[in-house]
Amino acid sequence: ARRVGAAIVRLREPAYPFPLDRIEYPPVTLFAMGTLDPQAKRVAVVGSRRAGPYGLRAAARIASGLASHGVTVVSGMAYGVDAAAHRAALEAGGATVAVLGCGVDVVYPPDHRLLHRAIRAHGAVVSECPMGERPASGAFPRRNRLISGLSLAVVVVEAPARSGSLITAA
Repeated sequence: ARRVGAAIVRLREPAYPFPLDRIEYPPVTLFAMGTLDPQAKRVAVVGSRRAGPYGLRAAARIASGLASHGVTVVSGMAYGVDAAAHRAALEAGGATVAVLGCGVDVVYPPDHRLLHRAIRAHGAVVSECPMGERPASGAFPRRNRLISGLSLAVVVVEAPARSGSLITAA
C-alpha cells in the first residue's frame, strides 16, 4: 500500500469515514488513495452503465449541483452514470470518492485511468479489497454497500429494475 501511495484506514481510527462505521458489517480495513475526509458530507450518485443521454445529463447536473455546494459525490467509477457523476463533480471544482470492487491500485475499467488519477487528486479512490485484487462479480455487491455506507443519501439515476444501483439505494 505504501509503495503505491495508499493509506490503510482501520475501523475505530479517527480517519475512518462517518457514517461507514455505522453500517451492519463495516469493513475492518479500508484502503484509500487520495484524501478521504472522514467527516465530509457525502451523497452517492449511481445508475446504469448504459445510461442514455438524458440519464447522463441528469447525473452530471445532480453531481455538479452537489459539488458546488460542498458535498462530496460518491460513486463506483463504472461506465455511464458513475463516470458522469465523478466528472461533473470534478468539473464543478468539488471532491468525489470512487469506491472500487477491486484493489485501489487496479484501474477498472482500464480506460478510466485518467479519471482514477483525477479522483485521487480531488478526493479519494477507496476499497475494502486487498491491494492488487482484480475485479470479480462478487465484489460489486460488497462495493455497493460501501457506496451507500459512506453516503448520507443515495440518488439513483436511470437504473433498470434489477440493478446494483437499486441494491445500493436499499
